[in-house]
Amino acid sequence: MDKRLGRGLGSLLSQAPRERRGEIELDRIRANPFQPRTTFDEAGLEELRTSIEAHGVLQAIVVRPVPGARDGSYELVSGERRCRASRLAGKTTIPAVIRTDIGDEQMLELALVENLQRRDLDPMERARGFRNMMDSLNLTQEQVAERVGLKRSTVANHLRLLDLPGVVQEAVQGGLLSMGHARALLGVQDRERQAQIMEATVREGLSVREVERRVRAHTQPTTEDAVTEREVVPQAPPAQEPAWVGALEERLRRALGTRVKIQNGEGIRGRILIEYFDQASLESILDRIAPKPTL
Repeated sequence: MDKRLGRGLGSLLSQAPRERRGEIELDRIRANPFQPRTTFDEAGLEELRTSIEAHGVLQAIVVRPVPGARDGSYELVSGERRCRASRLAGKTTIPAVIRTDIGDEQMLELALVENLQRRDLDPMERARGFRNMMDSLNLTQEQVAERVGLKRSTVANHLRLLDLPGVVQEAVQGGLLSMGHARALLGVQDRERQAQIMEATVREGLSVREVERRVRAHTQPTTEDAVTEREVVPQAPPAQEPAWVGALEERLRRALGTRVKIQNGEGIRGRILIEYFDQASLESILDRIAPKPTL
């Protein structure tokens, strides 16, 4: 995790405080509507439950009054895991800081930053969180990256995962595929073929490099309408091509995260072709080979 994580929770929660503290009933607390996390580690919650049973809740959660609510309910700003573990521990109340100065924009930012700093979201949850920030707050990729303290290329790479078919996204979220596998699958434009390679990856336990090879084989020009799994094999470079060309292509591909072709002429002279598929992939490549200067 990048150490530059934005302004941080402490800074975000310390701005213009209008608050009161006290114990509030857990039944009066509603979930944060902007919470990007959809799954919670059961083992981690059990550990926290045991700690709460022994020592109580050591750090107060943060809530805000639900606008217009007549039942005196609150929306959770931060502390989702503490609330869940407290309920598991049989608690009926929890120490809370009640803030009246937190709007929807800050709620969304706090929810994402809290998870990024404390417990990693899975890649799909993070991608949807970034997209939600962009859509809800009308932000660019660069502005989102600045707010959460990550590189723009990291945000762009996560957002590209949202272009994958639903079945592939579910496999990523379920831990069946790594982000490296998912990024390799983005090299295939046909969604049905993406799903086919994904299924083979899970079934055969393919490495990221093996998935990349199958993707390259699928994207090679062919006179047939379809390529069978049996035909999806690594292809050796042409006989007349020096071995170092293939080695450099592989090195550049791994560094840039996309297909690279070296066209070497007589002697050591030629050109390098770098492929990109959309604005996000182009920006990701530029961040690697020509990053913008930073102060």
